[in-house]
Amino acid sequence: MSELINSRDTRATIRWKLLTGASALALTAYVSSGGVTKAEDAARPILWFELGGQFDVLTAPAEIWTPANLPPVIDHPVTGILSQKPRIGYDMNGAVTFQPEGSDWSLSAAIQFGKAKRGPRFAHDQTYQTKVCLGNYHCLTTYAFTSLHSVEETKHLILDFQAGKDVGLGLFGHHGDSTVKIGARYAQFRERADGMMTAATGVPKKYNGPYTGYFLNAYMHSQRSFTGIGPSIAWNGSVPIAGSLEDGLAFDWGANAALLFGRQRTKVRTHTEDKEADGHITIYTPSHLAYFYSPQFADKSNVPHTFVRNKRVTVPNLGGFAGLSYRLGGEAKIAIGYKADFFFGAIDGGIDTAKKENRGFYGPFASISIGIGD
Repeated sequence: MSELINSRDTRATIRWKLLTGASALALTAYVSSGGVTKAEDAARPILWFELGGQFDVLTAPAEIWTPANLPPVIDHPVTGILSQKPRIGYDMNGAVTFQPEGSDWSLSAAIQFGKAKRGPRFAHDQTYQTKVCLGNYHCLTTYAFTSLHSVEETKHLILDFQAGKDVGLGLFGHHGDSTVKIGARYAQFRERADGMMTAATGVPKKYNGPYTGYFLNAYMHSQRSFTGIGPSIAWNGSVPIAGSLEDGLAFDWGANAALLFGRQRTKVRTHTEDKEADGHITIYTPSHLAYFYSPQFADKSNVPHTFVRNKRVTVPNLGGFAGLSYRLGGEAKIAIGYKADFFFGAIDGGIDTAKKENRGFYGPFASISIGIGD
């Protein structure tokens, strides 16, 4: 047992050493470079505040759960209680950057919050099929209906703390800039889904004779999450198109990567209750059902399941953006563009067994930045 505990402690120690080492390296490099100056930056603001938003398209596989024991006449029109996660959402973000006068180093902190919701959604499907024959003379038309209700919601929070240096690298001559940033990234994902189905099948009451009807209630609830932190690196650049980077139009681009160490949690509850009834049943609405229970489904009439998983995971993260910005006298900037961020294996999307799923969001963004403290 002590060897197992020591092994876990060693892994945790390695992760924290990697994270603190990256942060310490960033701060040490920042402090040691205080004397480096660039004449063209002498009058620029030392504080920048940025606010923005993004229209998100989310990447999330469909979550499908169909209850067991559905008769064929009900099963045919049913594709699943929960069939698709939210695909459209929004992000809000803010950032503050500190760049001392005369230095090509900067410190920044940024926050990004996103949310998406699908539902409540309601669906009703009813099917008439000839299924039951009484004697040799009458083949009766069965009546089946399915009513579905579902709602799904996702949220994510991302925090970045970085130190950056304008490296230039000769890519853009003396008119562009290129900044490399290192630091730490924290990410949190939360997902919740609820779905319910009511279904029944039988023969209209005006016909007499032996036949069987079915009635089913099914419910599903899922909660999934990931929380992680780890070292990050980013590379951003700007090239003037018209005018200069202080006053004019520029093309902006960037790429980022991180390795997040964290915990993945999943809790899924399902509950299926089905009954078989013999006799005369009216199924025009669920409230008009008359039950004559049969013991045939006694072992399946009330089946709840709860699946809980909790484990440590390592999640790679890659992203990037490209866009245009208009600079106003070196003290303000308006930017538009397209941005994407992907987290690989971040969520356990399984029901009864674990299933790694990627999460990502991409779409157009807009932001405004203001500099103060020349």
